[in-house]
Amino acid sequence: MTATIFPAEKQISSRGKICSKTLNFPIGIAMKTVLLTSNSYRHQYIARCLEEQTDLKLIISEEKSTKISDTSSLEYEDAEFQKIHLRKREESEIEFFGKEGFPQTVLQLKMAHGDINSELTLKVLNDIDPDYIILFGTSIIQNELLKAFPQRVINLHLGLSPWYKGSATNLFPLIDGRPELVGATIHLATAEVDAGGILHQLRPELEEHDSLHDIGNKVILQAGKILPIVLKEYESGKITPFKQGNPGKICRIKDLTTEKLRRAYQNISQGMIPEYLKKKEAIDADFPIVSNLDQ
Repeated sequence: MTATIFPAEKQISSRGKICSKTLNFPIGIAMKTVLLTSNSYRHQYIARCLEEQTDLKLIISEEKSTKISDTSSLEYEDAEFQKIHLRKREESEIEFFGKEGFPQTVLQLKMAHGDINSELTLKVLNDIDPDYIILFGTSIIQNELLKAFPQRVINLHLGLSPWYKGSATNLFPLIDGRPELVGATIHLATAEVDAGGILHQLRPELEEHDSLHDIGNKVILQAGKILPIVLKEYESGKITPFKQGNPGKICRIKDLTTEKLRRAYQNISQGMIPEYLKKKEAIDADFPIVSNLDQ
């Protein structure tokens, strides 16, 4: 296992316990949080949102799998298409979220891909004993960690459960011609993928000209703004988790072929979003989401 600890301003390590800076929070928002995430611009943005509105004690950032960007098994044309897709995704993330990085005042623990369920993770979480552990973009969290913090591990899932669970769940709806099922679900984490009680869901505020990457990043932008609010409402007892029913669809990265990705781009270029927006209210009504905030 590979892990690197990066000390931050005003933080110390004492008697094996990680201690964060002392902050002066207004009454009602000083909940103690830890973020388990990855290391792209979108993940850094969510960390900054949590740092601004909660007492974020630690960021554990896991490297992404190299399989995501590996094009060695593809034909030349498909490999070039995939590279352009990933480059445009990065450019769009910079446009939406900037390059500020992770909050400089929060301790960060960097881990290799697949190490997020290590003994070290469990140890530091037990030492900190956060009110909530937020998951965003990590490997699947194993049951040992979930059982250690019952009802306190909350996942920011980029997709609308129960219809789309798993990976790339804001791409598959665009592939399937279902933009009404793009969004985010904030839910309690369970051993079953993206199946825990729902605290809140959102759909992005789309515009006719939005690109594929605009759509995905608009979801993240909105989610970052409301995530701390949802945490506070849940902590105060104002939100009761909504049990999921419909088993839905499990999406896997291995199923996201270049052919399918091309289809998402084609659907958008052929006017899928403007057509959806014309009938948005009626279409959305057939797929009601859990909304616990006044937006």
